[in-house]
Amino acid sequence: MVRNKKGLGIFYLPCRISDPEMISNTNHSTTFITPWTATGNRMHRTIFHIDMDSFYASVEKRDDPSIRDKPVIIGADPKGGKGRGVVATCCYIARTYGVHSAMPISTAYRLCPEGVYVPPDFTKYREVSQRIMEIFESFADSFQPVSIDEAFLDVTHRVLEFETPRKMAIEIKKSVFLAEKLTCSIGIAPNKSIAKIASDMEKPNGITEILSGKEAEFLAPLPIGKISGIGPKSRKVFEHHGIMTIGELARTSEDDLREKIGDYAVGFKYIAMGLDNRPVMRRTGMESMSAERTFMEDTDDEKIIMEKFGEIIERLHERALKKKISYKTIGIKVRFSNFTTYTREKSFAVPINTKEPIYQNVELLWKEFSPPPKKIRLLGVRLSGVERGKPEQRTLAEWGLENG
Repeated sequence: MVRNKKGLGIFYLPCRISDPEMISNTNHSTTFITPWTATGNRMHRTIFHIDMDSFYASVEKRDDPSIRDKPVIIGADPKGGKGRGVVATCCYIARTYGVHSAMPISTAYRLCPEGVYVPPDFTKYREVSQRIMEIFESFADSFQPVSIDEAFLDVTHRVLEFETPRKMAIEIKKSVFLAEKLTCSIGIAPNKSIAKIASDMEKPNGITEILSGKEAEFLAPLPIGKISGIGPKSRKVFEHHGIMTIGELARTSEDDLREKIGDYAVGFKYIAMGLDNRPVMRRTGMESMSAERTFMEDTDDEKIIMEKFGEIIERLHERALKKKISYKTIGIKVRFSNFTTYTREKSFAVPINTKEPIYQNVELLWKEFSPPPKKIRLLGVRLSGVERGKPEQRTLAEWGLENG
């Protein structure tokens, strides 16, 4: 179902899925943001903000199907309503009871005594997050993780490979769901501020696209607290001065804002006007790049496994050439059907950028798992010790002599 708010060019594209095929088969409109438009030489950006849906609780539900349809609350032990501590997060079912993050756990228990209370496992969440972030980054021109469960992607150029931002968003969602059986919500907009607001519009498991040129119209009716950085205390300050909506903030003069609220409010005014030129910043000192693929069906067929490794290597090597980088270490990731995951790697004395060593190393590292004791769910290849610029040219024979 597509809800088009007439006149605004704003499209809400929810994707409610029970299996990955439903993502690509969902019927959506074909409206999209073109990466550049006829306004001189200016290029309009396409920015994604991706937010995992009730991340901690969703991971716990994935790992324990018996609690999938129950209100799951991550946090301290409620001790029958006498516990101390707070709710870290909760699933969407629990939120219907009035439970929310940062709520005292004792209050949560009074609201939802039948809830399933699970202590947080941050080590597990970080491991899952790392795998998901690698998927996000593989789609991006530039990538900026914001927290354990959300990130910005600048896809202005890469989006051309997918025809429309919507189709690209569906592919990202499909990749995450195939790899981790988790869903995410995606906001698509010309800048970071609006993309972040948009990602929250159709949770869970939604896609919301804001067309270029309609930013201010989209923002105007929304409450002031929708702007990231305006928390409950700041919101009360704005509301005290009669500024309830983002549109009202956009119409307030800079002098009035400085006089009544302070200099910091002027920055929010520009966001309210739909103006945000902040770049999506690539992580400084990039040390690695990786690619991975999940099988549609788990397999122990080594011919299929090596063919999949070959697909990954070709894609990863192509990315390395485009970015003009070399690398000193090649690693593989192997995840079995029970989600047990292993990584192995081998390093060189000097950086290289040729394809043959990747194939040789992957085959060498795979031998430890051959024949596979269980069916394989996911394979990955990682290049680390990354350096930019053209490395010293070396033949395959020289590489083999040094690393044999």
